[in-house]
Amino acid sequence: MVRPLRIEYPGAWYHVTSRGNEKKNIFSDDQDKKRFLEILLETSNLYGTEVHAYVLMENHFHLVLMTTEANLSSFMQRLNTTYTVYYNRRHKRIGHLYQGRYKAILIEEDSYLLELSRYVHLNPVRIKKFSRFDIKKKRDIIRRYPWSSYTGYIYLKDRESFVNYGKILGMIGGRNIEERSRRYRSFVISGIAKDMNIAFWEDVKGQAVLGSDGFVDWVYENFLSKYKGDRRELPGIKALETGPNTPEEIAKEVASEFGLGQSELYQSGAHCRDARLIFLELCRIYLSRYMSLADIGKRLGGISASAFSRNKARVAEKIEKDPYLRNCFKKIKNVWSK
Repeated sequence: MVRPLRIEYPGAWYHVTSRGNEKKNIFSDDQDKKRFLEILLETSNLYGTEVHAYVLMENHFHLVLMTTEANLSSFMQRLNTTYTVYYNRRHKRIGHLYQGRYKAILIEEDSYLLELSRYVHLNPVRIKKFSRFDIKKKRDIIRRYPWSSYTGYIYLKDRESFVNYGKILGMIGGRNIEERSRRYRSFVISGIAKDMNIAFWEDVKGQAVLGSDGFVDWVYENFLSKYKGDRRELPGIKALETGPNTPEEIAKEVASEFGLGQSELYQSGAHCRDARLIFLELCRIYLSRYMSLADIGKRLGGISASAFSRNKARVAEKIEKDPYLRNCFKKIKNVWSK
């Protein structure tokens, strides 16, 4: 069975969903929803996971989470298993409640978190029976919907102890909590008039990561490039493997940017030192997805793995101090991000 791509680290943000098996309901009444939220509270406390937004629909739920530890899988296993045991016992049933494994998309906080929270809170009016309603009716529906964190965002009296409201409201801005709540309400309501399918989901890479090209590259380099298992089991990795896979491809772009001959990049020399530093760092970033640093070093004329590490530190220091070099580095990487 193909496994979903799971990326876990402390401070990671996720959009998580689980749907009923065969599209059947996972909540039969309000008592089920209340119990689910109680289990969510217990599990978030147990695993140190922050709940920033949620909505419970009849046959699925959405959560916006931040894990303070690298433990999303453990958190979700406990949440879904505990609720399934409760539901089956109460309704005298057996078997799977959910349709396969839960779906989790890793989110780049600064780029997508605010928009994601609006998407989650608009779910109650995205169902077909409300499609012809006008904006006013849809606004009233989400304002009255009791199984969502939205009302706690716009009314202090409706806040729930297990929901962290500060981060998202802080992103919307405002002088005080009342102003931030008003702004957030306007922000969510303005989304009703937009395409309810939400175009930003088209930006998801590998069915697992939603963020800028830089964020996707960071995720791949730090968590996926050294994956040792059967890559066919995690097809999402392939979708994140953008970029060159030979030194020659990298040399071509670096040489073009710096006005050099490609052969010069393979030789140490003062006249092209910065270009060579960047060439080696890009080889480390992209080629380490396919081969070891030792093998990359052999293809570049005999460079040790430790030399790549030292080069990485030099490049980081240089592009931090030199805007021109930083721009060159960014331009070259952008060639493979298109």
